[in-house]
Amino acid sequence: MKSILFNQITKSAEQPDLYTADKFNVVVAVIAILFIGIFIYLFSLDRKLNKLEQNEGK
Repeated sequence: MKSILFNQITKSAEQPDLYTADKFNVVVAVIAILFIGIFIYLFSLDRKLNKLEQNEGK
């Protein structure tokens, strides 16, 4: 009986660590997606500005 109770206590104590690790991975993934999106936006904006500058010179 003591071993069953001990296993339940240790499992419940381990669960928050697993949940925080999952949350950490989600936060890292969201931040990575945001940075990739910002990079793509800036890259496309730079290309558009270069096209406008070339057309203005002609």
